[in-house]
This record gives sequence, structure tokens and C-alpha cells, in this order.
Amino acid sequence: MSKDTETAFAAALAARGLVLPEGMRIGAAARKQALGLGLVAVFLWVLRDKLASFDGAAILAALTRVDALSWGLALAATVASFAALAQYDALIHRALGTGTAPGPARRGGWTAIALSQTIGFGLVSGALVRWRMLPDTSLAQASKITATVAATFLAGWSVLTAAVLLVAPVDHQHLPVLAVQGLAVLGLVLGGGLALATLVLPEGLRLGRFTLRLPPLAVMGRILALATLDTAFAAAALWALLPGTEPLSFLTLYPAFLLAQGAGLVSNTPGGVGPFEITLITLLPGTAQPELIAAILAWRIVYYGLPALAAITLVALRPAHVLRKSTVLLPAEAPKPLLRRALAGPQAELGLLRQGEHGLLPGDCGTGGWMVGRGARTLTGLLDPFGATPVPVLLERLRSSARAEGRVACLYKISPRVAARARAAGWVIAPVATEVWLDPARFDLNTPARAGLRRKLRKAEKSGLRVTRALGLLPLDEMAGLARAWAVAHGGERGFSMGRFAADYVSAQQVLLARDGTGRLVGFASFHVTAAEWGLDLMRPAADAPDGTMQALIATAITEAARAGARRLSLAALPPRAEDTAGPAALLWRRAEKGKGAAGLRQFKMGFAPQLSPRYIAAPSPAALMLAAADIARAIHRPAPLPGCAAAAETEIELDTGPALATDPVFVSRAS
Repeated sequence: MSKDTETAFAAALAARGLVLPEGMRIGAAARKQALGLGLVAVFLWVLRDKLASFDGAAILAALTRVDALSWGLALAATVASFAALAQYDALIHRALGTGTAPGPARRGGWTAIALSQTIGFGLVSGALVRWRMLPDTSLAQASKITATVAATFLAGWSVLTAAVLLVAPVDHQHLPVLAVQGLAVLGLVLGGGLALATLVLPEGLRLGRFTLRLPPLAVMGRILALATLDTAFAAAALWALLPGTEPLSFLTLYPAFLLAQGAGLVSNTPGGVGPFEITLITLLPGTAQPELIAAILAWRIVYYGLPALAAITLVALRPAHVLRKSTVLLPAEAPKPLLRRALAGPQAELGLLRQGEHGLLPGDCGTGGWMVGRGARTLTGLLDPFGATPVPVLLERLRSSARAEGRVACLYKISPRVAARARAAGWVIAPVATEVWLDPARFDLNTPARAGLRRKLRKAEKSGLRVTRALGLLPLDEMAGLARAWAVAHGGERGFSMGRFAADYVSAQQVLLARDGTGRLVGFASFHVTAAEWGLDLMRPAADAPDGTMQALIATAITEAARAGARRLSLAALPPRAEDTAGPAALLWRRAEKGKGAAGLRQFKMGFAPQLSPRYIAAPSPAALMLAAADIARAIHRPAPLPGCAAAAETEIELDTGPALATDPVFVSRAS
């Protein structure tokens, strides 16, 4: 198809309100299809002598001898095969998080496959049929689903064929058994490598300018199972059509069928016509050719013709509308009353929602919910749920949402109370961290346990350090400079359950600033603030900040929280020592323990002689718990770029942050 013709075709579509997705080229598809038809012609010419030896009358006679029982068994096997094929679409829709219900996804899937395998133009025709069958799906999204289904089938077929050939290698004079099994082992090793890569590289395998994103291991397993069912029933349909007098076992036919199917896929001819037949006949030389060819013709009718007719009928009918129901809402999408309830509740750390990275799982009638984070493989309920919705109800909704997205449900940094509810619901729990917190009203600096803290504060005072609470506009340029320098020195910022510096984000927090004797900003600390709690988020000291700078910032915050009436000030989670942990906690914190300043951070927080409360991780099974721990650890240490801080701008919650702070350090006089 020339460029002018393709442009005219696209313009004709546009005139009807239709736009081809970027990357879809009708001309390229036509050339690819023409290549496939050309290959058929080449096959026919090369094998013209062999084809001339076929007895057409004998083939027709063999076709008429196929009895009703054989036709019925073949039809039943075809239905079973297409039932498995339809599951590919349901699986891919879940993995891509399209929101399409499984029923319509399966219906659109088998219809698209039935037509595209018969008429060719696989990616184009499959995308158009899915688009027609799913009105709420865009053409671009239908194209992506079509390409993903094709790729997943090819991957599943490759691993399955390797496994089958290892157990039941084809017996052919030009294909030595050891060579076939050696190639099968190589294929399985490559498949195992991809399975390992999905654990090690969940963000995808970078190949030059492109990134190959691998599905989760659980999805890979389902793909392989579906490929087994699909191809086994397809081969069974052909086997049922062979005459009973033909001594061909299914285990002999199946490996040859898989290789013939592969030849058809590579050729890109409609239905693999030509290469499929030639490959199958070549690999089954002991089978009477008229009977085998007649069985293939009958199989083409049952497995290609009848499904195509059914699909055409279904496409001609008005498709059912797809029910979309997103259970996890981004902060910008969530109802403002629900977001207000989360941000004004007793858990100050829910202020992470302002970062725009996490979503909300709503409870009953907007009375509560759960902050939810997405890892590469997990859907994680972070902290405790808020509001009045019962925990068991939210647990079930979290699991349903995770299934809908093809992820593993888990909980992270939950309290003992919620951990007990999760365990009662059958979840597996494990301790993962310790929250460090203080009662600001009862905090007394002059205790033996805080002698080290007093020394640090005296050093800060002697250096001329001044700590002030930020009022009005923040010195964002100075703060950004400190944050960048800190990130470079520490190998980047952590994420997921930890905040990252962004102007909109810190502008919605309570910020304390530390300046040296010259007025230069040498450190700042930011806090999530509610009426009941202050929660430490960012600590960013300059590399040359005076000794005691961060202690002075936190000590000042404790005084301010007490003046504001807060009953609790959290210093966030304390990673357990690596030697004291095992299981999921060790996965999460072993790397943190090796990072810069891990031991110093523990010493810093414990210097305030705080209260300690255990925090837990939970998942539906032990295997899911280990996967969740690894996925969360990866999300913390290698966070994805922030989407923005729209939630901070969208949310209008004003809290009383107390009176202005004097410019002198709060705790110097009390420490002296």
C-alpha cells in the first residue's frame, strides 16, 4: 500500500471519527501479509512434485469417511481450546489494569482470535475486532492488548514446545533425537532465564532504546497453563478427525502439531496455511497421506471455519457495554470528603497521599478507606486503614483489586491491631519494623537516657545554630539545593513509604529550618501534621552542618507539637538491625543496613529515648509474603519517578500549627 493510499485510508477513517493509533501502519501490515502469501506460493512451487503425487479423489473419499462422532469430538475440543484462548484476554486485561470485566474481555478475545487467525492481518484485524467488541476500549488500547496477547501466546508456546520435545521428541531421519532434546533444553533454560528476570528486573529488561516489560511470575505460570490447554485441545480436535484405523497416538501427534503450528506462526500466512500442512506431513511420514490431509481439511473447517462464522455473527450484533469500576483511586480522582478524612485523621503519615504516588481504596459509603501503593508486583495497603469501614471488608476489597490488576495483595507497616485482624482473616503476618514515637507533652529533656541528646544540643548552640519554624513562603530554592546535595551523597532518595522532596509536597507540611551563624540554611526537617499527631518525613542536613543540627530540629518540633496539642510525634520507622531479622524483614532491611548512615540513623532516633511500637507486613500466603517483601524493598530503594503532587493543591485542609517560634533554639536553655 502506497503512502498516499494509506493516507487516504486514514483520512476516510478520520471522517467517520476514527483514528488509527500511533504506530499502526496499514501499509506495513499489508506488506507483511503479502510476504506471508508469497511464502505460501514459494512452498507450493518447491513442493509441486510432492503435491502432484497427492490423490485428490482419495483425499475426498477419506474426508467423506469422517463420522459424526469424530466431528462432534473435534467440535468439543475446539470449544475447549477457544475457552482457553479467551482467557488470554481476561488475563491481559487484568495485568494492564484496563478495568474491563472478565466476561466481555473473554468474549472480545475469542472473537478477535477466531477472525484474525482466519483472515490474517493478525494485529490489525485483532485490534479492530476487540475495539468493536469493547466499546469502552480505545483503538490504541485494543492494539496494545492484541500485541500483548500475541506475544504472551508465542512465549507460552515456545516454553511448552521445548518441554514437550524434551519428553516426547519427534522421530525424523533429519532430526536426531539428541539434537531435538538439546534444543529443547536450551529453550527451557531461556524460559527459566526470563522467569528469573521477572524477579530480578521487575521494571523491565532494557534493550537499547526499548524496554521489555516482563509479566509477573504468577502471570507467566497462567500463560503457560493456558498455552498447554489451548494447543492440547487444538491438537485433540485434529486427532479426533483421523480415522480409527490410523495407528497414530496423541503423544506422537502433539509434538509434531506444535512444530507445525510454529511454522505457521513464523510464516504469517492466514491460519498458517501451507507451512502448517507441509511441516505436519513431513514430521509424520508414517501416516497415510490421504487420511492425514483429509483430517487437516476437516480440522480447518471445525477449528477455523466454524469459529470464524460464529465470530462474524457476534461482531455483527450490538456488543454489550463494559462495566468499568475502578476500586483504587488516585488522590486527584478521590472524592474530596474522603481525601479530607484521610489527611485529617489520627495517622499523620497518610500525608504521603499529597505526593501523588499512592491511591485510595474507598470503604463503605465514603466512611473510610486505605492508602494503597503499587509496586511492580504488588498492591499494598500502607499503614492502618482510616475511617469506620471494618478491616475485613477492606481486606477483601484489597484482594479483589489486586486480582483485577494481576498483582499480589499485601499490607505494610500495619499496627498490631490490624495485624491481628489480618491474621484472623487467614493472612500471614511478620514483624517488619519498629515505629519510633514520643508523647510531646510528656517529653522531658533532663533525663539520664537523654544525656547524649543534651550534649548534641549544647554543641548546636555553641556553633550559633538557629532553628525556626517556617512561616509563610518557604525558601524552596535553598531547600531544593540541600535536598539535591543530600540525594547525591546518599545514592538517591528513598520512596514508596518515604517522602521525597518536591516543592508542592513540602509546602503542605510543617517545616523547621536550621541556619548557621551566617544565616545559611544548613538543614531542614518536614512533618506531616494533623491535630493529633506530627509525623517526621524529610530530614535533609547539609554535609557541613554543625554537629547537633538535626537533633535541634527534632527537639524544636517536639516543643511545637506539644504547644499545638498533638498527643503523638512519630520519628517514623526504625529499621531493625540485619542480624536481628529473618524472613521478610531481612529482605526489606538488609540493604538498608549496608547503606550510608543506617547505623547513625538508629543512634540518632534512639537518642530521644522514644517509645517503640512494632509494625508488621502481611500477605495472603507465605509465598506472597516473600514476594511482597522483595517488591516493597525494591520500590523503596529504586522508586519510580513521582507523578506529581496534585493532591496537595487539590486538598484544602488547614491545621492550626501554633504560634510563631522564637529565633533562639528551644532546648538550649533547658539543656544547659
